[in-house]
Amino acid sequence: MEEALLREIARDHLLPLFSGASLEDDVIQSSAREKLVSFIEPQVIAFKVNKNDEYRLKFRRNQPFAGANDPARERQVIDAFVSIVAQMEEQLAGPLKDDLLSTFQRKVVAEAVSDQQQKGVLEIVDQMAQWANRLYEGAPIASAIGISPDDGGATDIDLATFGRNDFGAVLSNGFDTLLEFDNELGFVGHHVLSHGAQKARYCPWRNIAIADWTEVLSRRIALVLNRLGEILVFRGGQLLFARRSGQWHFLTHDPILRQMAVPQNQNIRKAVYETALDASFARTGACLGVVRSDAMAKYRKVVVVDDQLSKVSSAKSRALSEIVNGRKFHDLDRTLRQELVAIDGATVIDHEGAVLAVGAILKIEGGSTGGGRMAAAKQLGKLGLGVKISQDGGISGFRPVPSSEYNEVHLAFQVM
Repeated sequence: MEEALLREIARDHLLPLFSGASLEDDVIQSSAREKLVSFIEPQVIAFKVNKNDEYRLKFRRNQPFAGANDPARERQVIDAFVSIVAQMEEQLAGPLKDDLLSTFQRKVVAEAVSDQQQKGVLEIVDQMAQWANRLYEGAPIASAIGISPDDGGATDIDLATFGRNDFGAVLSNGFDTLLEFDNELGFVGHHVLSHGAQKARYCPWRNIAIADWTEVLSRRIALVLNRLGEILVFRGGQLLFARRSGQWHFLTHDPILRQMAVPQNQNIRKAVYETALDASFARTGACLGVVRSDAMAKYRKVVVVDDQLSKVSSAKSRALSEIVNGRKFHDLDRTLRQELVAIDGATVIDHEGAVLAVGAILKIEGGSTGGGRMAAAKQLGKLGLGVKISQDGGISGFRPVPSSEYNEVHLAFQVM
């Protein structure tokens, strides 16, 4: 395949799936012996479409890529991208190129998330996209549909039956009820799911029952349409893809945890990341900070005294201190964590998970740019870690630049 065409398609339809990714300007010379997709460095994947192509493009991401056993791994998505491009190669060089590319990303998503269920995933995505543009009794439609290859469905009832009739749009709520289909999209049954197991790792709290359903059997896939018109794709107990405002995003989780660097305790890191996901999909916005053990003195200068829970010098700090009741951030109920970070201002914890401040006003240094929440996250980043969750759902994490004596920060990770 011509390098210019592959670069164009990758730039327009692969890069947008990965926040913070880039295509390198230079290429790697390649021979027929080399794999279509392979790691060059922990942060660089090289790829081509045909084994005889004499070059490979280089795909780079700030954080190291996920491991081989991670359900959410970038390599799998790039494999899917290459496979789909190869299937379309001749047509992409012709007049139908733009038409083919208009539906390209959804095919990559279906290929990456499924084994033998690509056709079914595509049909469910298309059905949900139709429902996203409709109202039922004046309200947006929410739905959850699962594919379970190990179950056989009825032959005379299929997904199209639900799509053609209004009742199909309201038989699941996207949170704890689900319509199950087999590989051929034959209807298997309706399920009311329990929130009790909570095996799922990385997903929005409100969808954890759906994610748990995919954790039970590894080949299960679930898709959710929420009332914001977003389509979420789950497998292996994790959220893998999300379509927001017509754009698909791939979520890889363990590399984000590694990029946090602080705190050392993995349970606290997971709690911070999960809460960021919760705030993202609740669309509340949030600002979270983690203070290094050697930065406590700086923290006391940055956070307004009345907002420091240890001071209990205001009605807000007294009330919030009573609610937290001395518990560590990662020991709080996940719903409570989401409600705390939704309070206007910053939620700050120390390296051991102690909650230092909630809804805090920060003393921001002059010259800060990017809005109040961004400025606050960068200020907290100088103390260890600052995480901004915007109201449109994007998540950005900032860490200090050691060579700057912790007076500057860099973007450590970005999600959506």
